[in-house]
Amino acid sequence: MDGETEGLGLPKAEQRRSEIVRILLERGSAPIRELADELGVSQMTIHRDLNTLQDQGLVRRIRGAVTAEKTLLFESSYLFRRRRQIAEKRSLARAAVAYVEPGNAVLWDDSTTTYFVTEFIDQITPVTVITNALPVMERLQGVSDVDLIALGGRYNRSYGGFFGLACERAIRSFHVDVALMSTTTIEGLSIYTQDEQVVRAKRAMIDVSKRKILLVDSKKFQYSALNYVADLTEFDVVLMAGSVDEAILARMHGAGVKVVRVETDQSQDDKATPGSGE
Repeated sequence: MDGETEGLGLPKAEQRRSEIVRILLERGSAPIRELADELGVSQMTIHRDLNTLQDQGLVRRIRGAVTAEKTLLFESSYLFRRRRQIAEKRSLARAAVAYVEPGNAVLWDDSTTTYFVTEFIDQITPVTVITNALPVMERLQGVSDVDLIALGGRYNRSYGGFFGLACERAIRSFHVDVALMSTTTIEGLSIYTQDEQVVRAKRAMIDVSKRKILLVDSKKFQYSALNYVADLTEFDVVLMAGSVDEAILARMHGAGVKVVRVETDQSQDDKATPGSGE
């Protein structure tokens, strides 16, 4: 397996499935026998992994082989998205904790970017974390000095989180200090995402939070998504990592968006993430 996957500190089965995704993205398709040989496991194990990935809507089997659709993987796979831009996401997460104080109540969205804040949680404890993200719940459930509140709703395997009416009602029952959020994409001066249920959850988080912090890596400017979520001016701070066109930054500054550039520490890719997660 590649160093990036191993650096995530995921359970072995999930590391293996993540590696399958990487192989399919690079090659388009691969024979099942070849995957088993390359990963050093039995074909039965690969079939079990493919069952999981197929349930998540990530792969299609075709006569002894498997293939994946890249656009689907980008838009809807939590597993795939968490493997991208790891160094940028860790750097953003480290920067984000400066905007949270011990004792704060924090709303935490389902994004793979904000997930990495779990690695720095000891810098802001004691803290109350309210989240719809299952990987965050799993990561923080045993951490002392974290008062963890899980938002209910209908579980979406592709996003690794809970959504729907029950989730939205739960969010709106709180009034919190800080919201930590990311987005699928930025177009112009607004953030967008593909799924309406995700829009509603994020919109509710924005509405009930005193301060809103948006974490953005460079990939957010390379794709498009259907549904408008919010204007960048609604966020108190937009933390941004990676290479972004200076014209885009100038437009944001001209509109009054507070952008804070975060230097990416590439060495973060080599550091393991303790515990499990998505």
